[in-house]
Amino acid sequence: SLRSYAFCSDTTFNPSLTSYFEGVDLLYHEATFMEADSPRAAETFHCTANQAGQLAHLAGVKKLLLGHFSTRYSDLNELLAEAQTIFPNSCLSEEGITYPILPTHE
Repeated sequence: SLRSYAFCSDTTFNPSLTSYFEGVDLLYHEATFMEADSPRAAETFHCTANQAGQLAHLAGVKKLLLGHFSTRYSDLNELLAEAQTIFPNSCLSEEGITYPILPTHE
């Protein structure tokens, strides 16, 4: 079975990027900030968890893996919840963990 993966980090919110990872099985995308800190995200050329969820939704990916979190957040589940409001099949990445890329069944 074919499997597809895309990695998108250190980028501002840019919906035109979705053409590069449309329909992938697993998308890793930064979620450096929460939406409440979107001005800071724009200043530092990063995305919010909400924006990562929007991009995953727009691209029709199967699963979203969030990463590259700001140290200002002690509870990363808040970032996860924010992304899941837009894209329910989101999860948090954790250093040292291996994430399977599940194949698309057609």
